[in-house]
Amino acid sequence: MSLDQTTESIAHFIGLFHLAENEARLRTDYYEFKLKQKLAEAGEFEFKPVLNKAPFELGKFNPHSQYTPIPEPPAQVAGNGSLALPALTVPLDGTGAVGSDGPVPIDTGAAVDFIMGSVTILPFIPLPSSVITVTIQTIHLDDNDVIGDIDAAGFQSLDGLYAALEAAIELAETLQPWTTDGLIAELLDDAGNVLPFLDMINAVEDPEIEGLNVTIIEDEDTEGVYVNGELVDEVPELDDHLPAFIKAKRDKLDDDEDDDQLAGVAKDQVILDTGNDAWPTPVNSEHNVSAGANEAHNHAAIHTSWIDAGVIAVAGDVINLNAVSQVNVLYDTDQYHDTLQNDPSAPSQAQNIASTQIDNRDVPDGFEIEASASTDLPTNWHVVRLEGDVTVTNYLQQHTFVMDSDRLDLTFSANSTSIVTGENLTYNLGAAADFGQGYDLIFVGGTMLSLNVVNQTNVLLDNDQFYGSGMDDAAVSGHDNLLRNEASIHQEGIDTQVDMLDDFKTALDELQQGVDDLSAAVAQSAYFEGLDQLRVLYIDGDLTQMNVVDQVNYLGDMDQVHMALDSVQSALDDIPVAITTGSNLLTNTASITQTGFDSDVMAGGDYYNDALLYQADLIDTDANPSGVGMTGLTNEAVAFLADDMIADAVNDSLEAAGIANDAHTGGTALDVMQTMTT
Repeated sequence: MSLDQTTESIAHFIGLFHLAENEARLRTDYYEFKLKQKLAEAGEFEFKPVLNKAPFELGKFNPHSQYTPIPEPPAQVAGNGSLALPALTVPLDGTGAVGSDGPVPIDTGAAVDFIMGSVTILPFIPLPSSVITVTIQTIHLDDNDVIGDIDAAGFQSLDGLYAALEAAIELAETLQPWTTDGLIAELLDDAGNVLPFLDMINAVEDPEIEGLNVTIIEDEDTEGVYVNGELVDEVPELDDHLPAFIKAKRDKLDDDEDDDQLAGVAKDQVILDTGNDAWPTPVNSEHNVSAGANEAHNHAAIHTSWIDAGVIAVAGDVINLNAVSQVNVLYDTDQYHDTLQNDPSAPSQAQNIASTQIDNRDVPDGFEIEASASTDLPTNWHVVRLEGDVTVTNYLQQHTFVMDSDRLDLTFSANSTSIVTGENLTYNLGAAADFGQGYDLIFVGGTMLSLNVVNQTNVLLDNDQFYGSGMDDAAVSGHDNLLRNEASIHQEGIDTQVDMLDDFKTALDELQQGVDDLSAAVAQSAYFEGLDQLRVLYIDGDLTQMNVVDQVNYLGDMDQVHMALDSVQSALDDIPVAITTGSNLLTNTASITQTGFDSDVMAGGDYYNDALLYQADLIDTDANPSGVGMTGLTNEAVAFLADDMIADAVNDSLEAAGIANDAHTGGTALDVMQTMTT
């Protein structure tokens, strides 16, 4: 059956499409084949048959190989024995003397006396490498929302708010007793540069500033769990201290089948389920405003198990330092410009939590290694040399800057309202894990340094302002913030300081001079009883193990809310408005874990074993900011008490950092600048 014109056109097009496809795939052989086919049909071209016969035949099986293996060393055999040999020629005559007529043949099966000495197989000892990780995580978020006519409401500009936060940051930096800036570079250049830092740690004192609570704990007293300077049995659970709004929000998310749904889908339930009986939350509240409830989290975890040995002999100093510094700065001084005078929400909290387990102990008095008469001592030992330094260093810096200062001129005209200008979430997460080798004996020609440092800072300005006679009809929660620093340092493996033995001191001197072996007095010391073979590492330079964590959260949540009475009465119908401007959560969490052997450490130089815990908090939730005592602070830190005093300097610094902060212009658009850069 012939095709109609349309079907034939389509079929023709499909054929052209296949040709175009082949051409696009560079199938030039297709056209060549078609050409040869046409030539063959015309008798002008003859196809040649394809030869499928291989030109070579498989040879006969040959079991002999041309490969000549290297003879294996004889087994460890001592004494005489007999061995049946095939026909060989050896340069011996029947009496065992060298024959004058050349080699004498030995018949098959002849017995030959032989003596074979033992062969020593040395253990393989890997050379350690060095590892350095530098992790810097930064979040900058500006979410300064504007609703309504802020000029008519008489709100303050953002310039002064930014200036206040910048000055509070300078205040927190002043309260930190030390800085880690440049420390890693100096210590990698020379581990001995830690001594000035060690002096700085030992010189830390209470700055004695009014309103500042400081706890300083040193050395072995740092072991245990400390919460705001008090020794407790266990670390308090975060869930037990969450702001009510955030806890209710998390509970709501846990109950929802769809975890992607935010709490905003049911703000009334979140607000109502606060668990605070003193807060007059309405049963049928349908108008909810959330300008706070921001979360900023930094989390760091480091686990190292690089190189260690049961005995470590160091020519220079041995330095073990663990230091934790935690600072919380919180200002939560809300102001009520009209009739609202009460905020029954829970007060804000600040927690500094440090958990340390440092297994470094001094040798007991009279401790002495006695010479062993046992024969179960190493018979073989091998020394490997590493010219240079060995270091395992992890530096993790996490910084968060969030500005969520909303200006809201509220009106309500619907039956239900949900306004969310806060509830921002930022999260920095960093982890490092380093695993190396173990040895029986390590010699260090330089300094051995073990350093663990954690610096944590939280700064929150939550100075909210409320305007308007309509605020009397609102259930306001302006407090209930939580600032939490939590640090943990855990060392497994006890390093015991012992005197440098003369034999080990001599061995160190010889190794530094280039000798590659040990004396039997060292290799067969009583320290190594029970070992068959001794694995020895010599490091010509420094042995450095450092873990440094620097965590910072800066949050400005200085909201301004205006609500006139005549703008809400018609819509409320006796249903109050629930407004949340506090309930912020800032956390810094860091854990450092070092695992290794129980080691006896000999130091040719000095032995330093220091630990320090510094916890400080400056909290103001009652007084007007201008009345807070600031004795002894820098001028820059005091400057934040006066509005707009350092606004220009703040703007200049932001512009220099490449941040075009349009929020400072005081525009009226919603979400003037809502960006986040990581």
